[in-house]
Amino acid sequence: MSPTLQGTPSTSGYPTSVNVSAHPVSPVPPITPVGETLKPAQTPAFEPLPPQGTCGHRVMRIVGGVPSPERKWPWQVSLQINNVHKCGGSLIAPRWVLTSAHCVRGHEEYTVRLGDTLLQSNSQNAVVIPVQDIICYNYYNYQTMRHDIALVLLALSVNYSAYIQPVCLPGKDFEVKAGTVCWATGWGRTLQFGPSHVPTLQETKQVILHYTTCNRMVKKQEKPFPKVVRKGMVCGYHEKSGGPCKGDAGGPLVCQFNDRWIQMGIVSWGIHCALTEVPAVYTDVRFYKDWVYGTMNQASILDSGGFFIPWVCLMLALSILVTL
Repeated sequence: MSPTLQGTPSTSGYPTSVNVSAHPVSPVPPITPVGETLKPAQTPAFEPLPPQGTCGHRVMRIVGGVPSPERKWPWQVSLQINNVHKCGGSLIAPRWVLTSAHCVRGHEEYTVRLGDTLLQSNSQNAVVIPVQDIICYNYYNYQTMRHDIALVLLALSVNYSAYIQPVCLPGKDFEVKAGTVCWATGWGRTLQFGPSHVPTLQETKQVILHYTTCNRMVKKQEKPFPKVVRKGMVCGYHEKSGGPCKGDAGGPLVCQFNDRWIQMGIVSWGIHCALTEVPAVYTDVRFYKDWVYGTMNQASILDSGGFFIPWVCLMLALSILVTL
């Protein structure tokens, strides 16, 4: 059984890239040093794979009595600039990654790293793909953090493997009751004044809260209260393991239903992130599913017609860029 993370405070609760703290996904077995950029890793024939067209499954190989951590969260990606981790994200289709709008800005050359839990390894399972375009939700507001969602279009399709799988998205009417235990993952900071990210993927339990309970808890931490948890957001909390922190923004909040993992949230914001008594706030993916699929379909039509899809996430306000 994998350990949960012990939360530590961040220096700011503004639209932070929020991080998951203290323990890695489990003891990491030795990595085979190979790895190629732009060439999706080929999966050996003997490794069992989920049926084509499925999502939310992971291929778990037992190592020393515990599941291999490299395959535990196969949809987790690292959004990078110049090979440096900036934010998390989740693979939802061969060319599409879901992340938060406050993570991205125009005129930067992003790449996405998939298939590995170690940011600086030369694993043969790791794949690095350039980003072709980024599309933010039109009404994203950095002051209220409403509509904090963006889609990343990869320059190449990724081949699914035991280490790279898409996560499922919830239906619009899909309901997660308060008290449901879910998981957040990321490479964000684990110490209050430590580095902005850590080299090994981290995980933390999150218990879903009703928004009225969440607002009450958040208001105790910051006065005057600048942001309100409202429709389009979901709260997660755990009294022992804390929550995300700087460097985790854009990463997934996933819940397991009927042997499938479904992404309910995108790490968005918090007050004094990673404190055990303060909830983390996530973009509620259910609220944006029509936009996600509509945007993907429209981009596919434009791309197949030979048109270049322009970047829609141009310059965001300077006040949020410092959090990256």
